[in-house]
Amino acid sequence: MRCLRFYFALIAVLTACAANAQVSLNSVRVAAKDAEALAKFYSTAFGMRETNRLPTQNGPEVFLNFGATVEAAKANTSPAVVIMQTKEGPGSDPVMHVIFTVRDAAATAAAAKAAGGTVAREAAQFGTSGIFIAFVVDPEGNRIELIQPAQR
Repeated sequence: MRCLRFYFALIAVLTACAANAQVSLNSVRVAAKDAEALAKFYSTAFGMRETNRLPTQNGPEVFLNFGATVEAAKANTSPAVVIMQTKEGPGSDPVMHVIFTVRDAAATAAAAKAAGGTVAREAAQFGTSGIFIAFVVDPEGNRIELIQPAQR
């Protein structure tokens, strides 16, 4: 009986692992009252390019990804940032936010500020980890965390 329970437990674990292996991040959705203006901010501040655009009832839904050109951004298999126009714009939840890995958190925060965003928290080292973190806010009020990995 003990072997049978172990067998069923093992089957359950393997099934759960197989199901989880089929899940991946598709994209991150960001709300905006003016999707086109916010897409320009993400392009200017972070070097993203528009890869797709869909009409919706409230205005365009703009897909962005990283790449030196539009073609490179379209070929990028990383999850996209999708800016969806809504009547309300972004919510006020400070926990929900986009997180970017960056080479230089301070420089990227400065670029976001120059593009029309605000710096909510200057780049600072996270404990003694060597990781630097900054927070910026896009022109619509969406929070963006910038993580600069430790130098190796």
